[in-house]
Formats: sequence, C-alpha cells, structure tokens
Amino acid sequence: MNILAGKNYSDVLDIAKSLIDDGSIRVDPERGLQKSMDVQKALDATTTTSMTDLAQLTGGRAITIENIDTDLKSTVADRKQLRLWNLFRHSKIYAVLDQYMVLSDQGQIGGRHSHGVFTSESAFPTSKNVTLSRQVDTTKFLRDMRDLTHVLDVSKTMADNHTILNKAGAMTILEANEKATLFGNSDVLPFEFDGLIKKITDAKTAGYDVVVDCRKTGASSNSEGGQISEDQLDEAANKIMQGLGAATHMLMPNVVKQDLNTILPVSRRVNMGGQSILTMKELMGGMPMAGFMSDFAYNGWGDGMVPHFKFVPHIDKYFLSGESPKSKAPTVAVGTNPTAPTGVVLTSPVDAAAKFGAGDAGDYFYKVSAINGSGESIATAAAAGAITVTAGNKVKLVITGNDALITGYSIYRSAKNAADNSDCRWIADVAVGTAIGTTDAYDMNEVLPGTSMAVVVSNAPEDDAISYRQLLPFVRIPLPFGLNNIVGYPYLYMLYHYLRVPKMGNEQTGFGYHVLLKNIRYSKSTF
Repeated sequence: MNILAGKNYSDVLDIAKSLIDDGSIRVDPERGLQKSMDVQKALDATTTTSMTDLAQLTGGRAITIENIDTDLKSTVADRKQLRLWNLFRHSKIYAVLDQYMVLSDQGQIGGRHSHGVFTSESAFPTSKNVTLSRQVDTTKFLRDMRDLTHVLDVSKTMADNHTILNKAGAMTILEANEKATLFGNSDVLPFEFDGLIKKITDAKTAGYDVVVDCRKTGASSNSEGGQISEDQLDEAANKIMQGLGAATHMLMPNVVKQDLNTILPVSRRVNMGGQSILTMKELMGGMPMAGFMSDFAYNGWGDGMVPHFKFVPHIDKYFLSGESPKSKAPTVAVGTNPTAPTGVVLTSPVDAAAKFGAGDAGDYFYKVSAINGSGESIATAAAAGAITVTAGNKVKLVITGNDALITGYSIYRSAKNAADNSDCRWIADVAVGTAIGTTDAYDMNEVLPGTSMAVVVSNAPEDDAISYRQLLPFVRIPLPFGLNNIVGYPYLYMLYHYLRVPKMGNEQTGFGYHVLLKNIRYSKSTF
C-alpha cells in the first residue's frame, strides 16, 4: 500500500519521522543525503525540454504524477446519426418466412366512368372480384462478434472496456442496418435484405411511376445531373398521393439538404413546429428548415400544422452522395475482399431503351470491382480505355471473374470526355453471372456518375407502408471465456429482421407509396 498517496509535504515529513522514531526504518545520514541529491537532480532534469524522460518514463519522470483521462474520446458515429432505426415502425414476427396478404384491386372497372355499378331499376350488377396476393419475405440475420482480452478487462486506466466493446458491437449492427435500408440488394449480396432504392427501382421496372429523374436534358446537358427543385419535390409527393399514400419523410444525403436550404422559397419551407410561415425573428435567427410544404403531402401531423413532409438528411457514412470519396472506384481493397475482375471488355450496341441522348454522346472510361458479403476488391479498368458512345446506344460490359466467392460487381464510370480513368464514380451494382467466367452488364445511362439520390416515403402509421419486421430484437450474448483461443471475454451481437415494404406499387393507379429522386447534382460539384 502506498501510505504517501495524496499527502502533502508536511504530512510526508511527519510520517517519515514517526517511522524513524519507532524503528521501522533506519537512517544513514551520509547515504540519505546522497540519495536526496540524486532524486533532486533527476527531478531537475525532468523539464518540458527533457522529452526522452517524458516518452520513456525514465529518470525523474518515473516518479512524477501522471494524469489519465478516463473519458473516451470517440471519433466514430453515435446513435444520433442513425436516422432510420427509430423512424420506421418495428413489429414482431415468429418465423423466418414472413407471409402476408395484399389487397391490390377491389374490383372497380373503368377509368372516367365506373362501369357495372349504375344499373336499371330491376337489373343485377356485374359480378366483380377482388385481387388478393400472398407475399413471402425472408428474415435476414445481422451478427457481429467482439473479444475483450483479460488484460484489458483488469486494466482500469480507461473508460469501462466492456461498455466500449458493447457499444462498438451494437453500432456495427445498426450501421449495417442503416445502409441496407437504403442500398440493400439481395441480388448482389444474398444475405442482405432489399433496401428502398432496390425496391423502388424494381417497381419502376414493373411499370409503376415511382421515379423522378432530375438530370439535365437537351443537347447541352453534357450527361450531367440537375440541381433539385421545388417542382420535383411536388412531383414526388403527387406521385405518392396518386398511389393512395401520403409523403411523410424525405431521406437524402446532407449535400442535397444543403442545396435545398438555398433553393426553396420561404413560402414552401416548414419550420421545426410544422408551420409554413416563419416569423422575421425565426428567419434572421436561421431557423432550421425541417420540411417542405406541399398540398400533396401528409396532412395528419396535428392541429394547426400544414401538409408537409419532413427532411431526414444523412451523413455520407450512411447515405452516399455522388460527392463522397467513397463513390469513387476503389484503389484499395475493402474488407476480406474477393479477387478483382481479371478483365473488362466494352462495346456500344444500339438500344432504343437506352438513355444516352445527344447531350450524352462522347467518350467514357469504366472500372469494375468484385464484391461479396465480406468486402470489395480494387477496381479493374477496361483494358481498351475509353469507349465512344453515341445517342441511342448503350454500353455493354463483359466482365471476367476468377473467384468463386464473387457474388456481384460494382460498376464505375467517368465523366463525359474525361482525360483519363482516374475519377470514375459508382453507377450500378449487378449480380454475378458466372463467378469463374464472364458476366454481361449494361449501362443504359439510368444513373449518372457523381450524382446523388433521395427517397420520399409514405410512413404514416395508418398506412403501414413500411416497417422493420423482427424475429429477434437486438441482443448481446456473452460467450464462454477463452473462446476463439483468446484469453478473454467474447461477445456475440445479433439482430434478426428485415425491411418490409408491403405497399410499393398500386395496380389500380400505376403509382406507388414511395418515390426515388435520382441524378441529383450538388450545386458545388467538381465532378
């Protein structure tokens, strides 16, 4: 025990004298004087210029009081950055397969007129049937494992190590869920659930009017995205209303919200309280713009609140923008990656459905990376360099893989007439055809490189149009000490659920409950 801890100089002298008096220690005056002089020299040498002592804890620094701040200084994301986990409703399921019924048609016939309802005085009406379909979705399994060594457990010089470990495990699970809610694609990564962008894109392919394309048009468009506008926000809300939903929230990267802060007129802005009219004090004080007022938006927020949908901006970590460095073709492998593609061959056949117009005609570079559930490889450039694309054509990529673990490819494209392939941005993920062999992929110019997306959703509680379905809520399970051949405490973190979107397309109207805005160009973009 250190009996001198916390004592001042007078107290130390008193303790020393008492120990001498009772014979606990013996004093050699000459030797004691020498020791005292040695200590004094060591302390004198330990100054702010004596960096060797400071770094190595030698000499006088070894007996100098040190301060240890036990508060962890975290530079990783916290719960407040996770916007979707608390936004969407959670409901319980009891099996891996989740089955439910969807009523998609109540039997109404006609367009401008309702045929078969108005009859003569004595006639029977036309018999009608409703359209019911059974839907089956699959629960997905999110897991993470962490190990706390016994040495760290007994060390008490930092914040509680178990707390740090558990928070890291929880955030890893929740961050993966946040990204999958937006970008999940089970065709490319089979263990993921499908996210909103994938579901809306599939609905568009099936013929539903659920996408607003913000790209510039015309011969001078230069294959660029367009800056988002209030007209496009109104259009998105109107599509959802036509689909019998109501726009409640708009999910977007921060750069899109930054432009909206500048673009939207004051008359369309909704403040934090849900009102459309801001006072001069609120305007001068920089009142945050919480949403967009639209006649087509949700009007069930409460008394005195105007119809509007709320803005839900995200950092790039969770909702990648076209401006994000992570939208570039990777030059360093990510995670336990699969082997990079061994070749990429480009051709440009004619296709009337392609969206390469007059303003898009030019030369483009392409790169392709291999992906699976464990990581992403570095990107492989097309060997022949740039390909020339004319209006009315598409680009075909023949990708050669040589790794059985590949489940998909990410495709990256340069700006039109770029000088080289040094800056190619993401445009698509495609499922692998043959992992050891070739996969054909096509660029129809649906997504422009360097642009962002946003999603307007119908999340009104009465609609039940989107929710998380949970087989197992988030749990932490301590595992036996010493597992994994590590002298320490392992923990397993698990969440079994998926994103259910039972209302996507409305067969009666041809619209849907959720809308994707794509090809949004940031006003300060340098791409």
